[in-house]
Amino acid sequence: MAHCRKQLVTVLPSAQCNLACKYCYNPNFGPIKPEHQRIDIDFAVAGIKDFFDTNPSRMIRYYSAGEATVAFDEMKIIRDEAFKLAGEDLKVELQTNGMFNDTVADWVEEYTDVVWISYDGPKEIQDRNRPTKAGTGSHKVVTKNVKRFAKCKNMQFGVRATVYPEDFKKMNDFLDYFKSLGIKYACLAPVFSSTALGSDTEKLGLIDFAKEFARSFHYAQKIGMFIQTHLIFNFDEKIKIACRACTPCPHLTTDGYVSCCDEAMFGPEYLPGILQQLVYGKWDQKKKKIIYYPEKINKIQDRNVGNLKREECKTCSIAENCAGGCIPKSFYVTKDMYTPSEEVCEATKYLAAKIERNKGRFPFLHS
Repeated sequence: MAHCRKQLVTVLPSAQCNLACKYCYNPNFGPIKPEHQRIDIDFAVAGIKDFFDTNPSRMIRYYSAGEATVAFDEMKIIRDEAFKLAGEDLKVELQTNGMFNDTVADWVEEYTDVVWISYDGPKEIQDRNRPTKAGTGSHKVVTKNVKRFAKCKNMQFGVRATVYPEDFKKMNDFLDYFKSLGIKYACLAPVFSSTALGSDTEKLGLIDFAKEFARSFHYAQKIGMFIQTHLIFNFDEKIKIACRACTPCPHLTTDGYVSCCDEAMFGPEYLPGILQQLVYGKWDQKKKKIIYYPEKINKIQDRNVGNLKREECKTCSIAENCAGGCIPKSFYVTKDMYTPSEEVCEATKYLAAKIERNKGRFPFLHS
């Protein structure tokens, strides 16, 4: 099962953000900017109930098209409603930019079980990549929260760093810095762009990233850390589908849709056409229920090792540690859910030659 072990329902409370990250791709969605949107609480509760009714997992996750904690009041209400449904079995995950005050931090420490902060490293990198809307640095506030949660015994905590190509060779330095703050787990991801999101290039720069990541993967182990990236998230055991998106696990959007993936964070009004295939349900405000689209669900569930369209996949020795990889990263280049990107394949094969596979479960599953 690998990454699919992490079954949960994702709630996207807000489309608004308090940072202006240099690599943010959300502004490229649609002609209208939906920053005003907050999730309908009735919709969120209905989606959680539907998930709990059909899945043994009792885990909810906060993510956002902006920053989840901007909708802090909604987060608190939704968590309490989920607790009514799941009781003490409830688990809560938060993915956040970490730009929040002590009041929010107190709640996060008390009520969340897994926390990931998007954090790009030392001050000069963090402030360059992730400034506030006002143009000031975010490092001071975010680092305070990173240090706090790194010490928490009641949660699994890690950081997710986005790495520019010019910083690929600095990843070991980033790991030393993270280690100095008490961080044990990190997910590293390269900045990627695509024609789907308004870029003039289809290249993701993955092979250059993979070469440096392989070196850093082994370095992390030497210093008592564990790191991951989307290219290796199924290296711990063989699988038939790439991730929980293919099951599909629900993502409840601010505009009232259900998608299967973090990168399909709005409904059709805002998404590039190809990503609309990842939307499989819609909130009916009048009936107070979610209408699901079985044909969409079937197409998503059919994205597995046996249905991949690249001929190389049929005989690939690592097919069952890949299963086509991340759906959107195939979409952006090939425009087809079942056709993996050649560049993704190249980078994954490189890492498979450098990192042992099928040796037991990884200590965490990011996102």
